[in-house]
Amino acid sequence: MGTNRERRAAKQRRRDERRGVPAEPAPRSDVGRGLPPETLRALLRRAGADLAAGREDALGELRGLLAEHLARRRTEILTACDEVVVDVEAPVEEAPATVPPGLLAALGGSAHPVSTWADAAGASTEEAALATVRLLAATQA
Repeated sequence: MGTNRERRAAKQRRRDERRGVPAEPAPRSDVGRGLPPETLRALLRRAGADLAAGREDALGELRGLLAEHLARRRTEILTACDEVVVDVEAPVEEAPATVPPGLLAALGGSAHPVSTWADAAGASTEEAALATVRLLAATQA
């Protein structure tokens, strides 16, 4: 006979079968995908507002979040960046030097300005997200 753990697991499986519980849980499409897109957009907007209000640590907090949760999600991050800058019009008045000129140039000519700029400039995902936040901050200042 097996160990106590194996016997308990077998007993639980039999109970679950009688109750109609599936043996394998239904696969989730978002397993391992990190934050939902609406949460990511909200975080980018909040970081931009915090930076515009003078909270320089907002960038550090965003960097930590990107490194911890979103390291392999370039497509999703760039899509969120594109979506939060959709209403920003080029040229942004008095954009700080920290906003890349290529990103400002891409604002008017592309439906996906951050993605276009990041791919053309070879910018990392983190650099693109931080440039987006700086751009948002420049529009709120």
